[in-house]
Amino acid sequence: MRDMHKVHVRGLVIAIVALVVVVAGLIIYQQMEDESYGEPTTTVDPDFLNTPTITYEGHTYRQKPTSSITPILLLGYDKETDEQKGFRQGGNSDFMLLLVIDHTDKTVYRMLLNRDTMTNVAILGVTGRKTGTRVMQLTLAHNFGATPEENNDYAAEAVSNLLEGVPIDFSLSMNMGSISEFNRVLGGVTVTIQDDFSAEDPAMVPGATLTLTDEQAYIFVRSRRNVSDGSNVSRMGRHTEYMTAAIDKLYDRLKGSASAANDLYNEMSPLLHTNMSKGRLINEMNRAATYTLDAQYEMEGEHVRDEKHNYNEFYPTEESIMTWVLRAYYRQVD
Repeated sequence: MRDMHKVHVRGLVIAIVALVVVVAGLIIYQQMEDESYGEPTTTVDPDFLNTPTITYEGHTYRQKPTSSITPILLLGYDKETDEQKGFRQGGNSDFMLLLVIDHTDKTVYRMLLNRDTMTNVAILGVTGRKTGTRVMQLTLAHNFGATPEENNDYAAEAVSNLLEGVPIDFSLSMNMGSISEFNRVLGGVTVTIQDDFSAEDPAMVPGATLTLTDEQAYIFVRSRRNVSDGSNVSRMGRHTEYMTAAIDKLYDRLKGSASAANDLYNEMSPLLHTNMSKGRLINEMNRAATYTLDAQYEMEGEHVRDEKHNYNEFYPTEESIMTWVLRAYYRQVD
């Protein structure tokens, strides 16, 4: 009897263990089924989630991830040489073009900035340290640093202040005395003359279409006082025409040769001041050459003459600022 009882107990234990194994197996199987056929998961780029949003005219926009865009501020400043012995000797920036290379849209957005635009610009104390900001002409921002790189930083900061604080990570500048060399590297830039420069070059008369020599390029871009109405507005128009044609020619050269970006860098680097490495700049040039070049944008606004201080002021409209900022830096999310 005792042996028979042991057999029954052993059989019961085996049955219970078997039942546990079966139940556990069913549970594991169900979990696997749930994982296989449950709701799909989506991986979201943390960089995207961390970007700021803004609301404008009833719509919400999220800033493009910094990893997907490359903003570069191009500057031409009004000095003949790069000599600088201290701060506040950087020279005012006559030409300012902001590029935003969008690697997702594969588009290069570009905005020509009016040098007379009024915005918050950093001001320095007697020791050269930043003490705050003051509303003044955008052109003055480049003047304040102690080195060409610092000058670029102050200019980029002022442009960012104007454009609702968007990031401008990179800058590239050259003195306007180098425009002749820039023209030489490109092999001449073709423009149609609108103003009368015949006092400086008899060939530069209204209506003439010229591939500018290096000297003519300097006259075309730099002359102001005795040309047209003598205003910066007139010269800005020539900046637009020259640089639009120059960028088109630059694009043609980049597309025509795999080594063009490297060749251009080697020819121009002695004239340039930038916080971009050679490799980064060449890579961006090569990638941008395959992208769509968006139409060059200029803000609308009011031109005001300050007769007391004898200078011009430009006040862009909020709408014209936001139109470009949202296009180049943001995506609508609602």
